[in-house]
Formats: sequence, C-alpha cells, structure tokens
Amino acid sequence: MKAGIRKKAKEKLKEIPNKLICDALLEQDIFAGVGNIIKNEVLYRVRIHPESLVGKIPKKKINELVEEARNYSFQFLDWKKNYELKKHWLAHTKTQCLRCDLPILKKHTGVKKRRSFFCENCQILHQ
Repeated sequence: MKAGIRKKAKEKLKEIPNKLICDALLEQDIFAGVGNIIKNEVLYRVRIHPESLVGKIPKKKINELVEEARNYSFQFLDWKKNYELKKHWLAHTKTQCLRCDLPILKKHTGVKKRRSFFCENCQILHQ
C-alpha cells in the first residue's frame, strides 16, 4: 500500500472512533476489496477483537491493522488464483485457536451482522 493510501485509511479511521472495527474493515472507501473472510483473518493476525471501537485501538495497532489488511489482501488473491485459499485460514470458519488452543467463537457482529470468528483470549477487546 502506498504511503498516501495508508495515511488516508488512518485518517478515515480517525473520523469514525465509535464504529466497531469489524464494520470499519468492511468499508470499501477505507479498505477497498476487503470482505468478511479478510476481515476475520486480519483481525486474528493482529490480535484485535472484532467488537473493538476504532477510537480505542492504540495507534500502533491501527498501523499494524492497515498494513496487514493490505498484505493479506494480496496474499488472498494469490491463494485464490491457486485454489488454495481455505488452507491458509487461521480463524475464518475455525473452531480452535491455533495460538491458545481455546475455542474460536462465531458471532454475528456489527451493524452489518456479518459472521466473525475470533478468540476472546488473544484478540484484545478495545473499548
């Protein structure tokens, strides 16, 4: 992601401090191309709970999230082209956390009520 695009994404996130991060990641004017699978995988990888408030997430974590959304989106495309997408999922549709060996929860979150898969133990809830 070009520096200007990353900066713009962070600026747009600052404008919506009371929005849940699970909804913000699906905003196409902020994260073009990010869908529900990418949302779940990015949040798992950066250890952020999907019901975290955007404005409560530390700046360092926001930076990590923006970067991971970009990186994972490109990986997602490559994996999809190679028909190997599902084998790379760490959270989406999973039942066990690979880090904690605890259950992955499945819950319809945010205003869009999309399915979220997350570990309450290692994905921090910022409220």
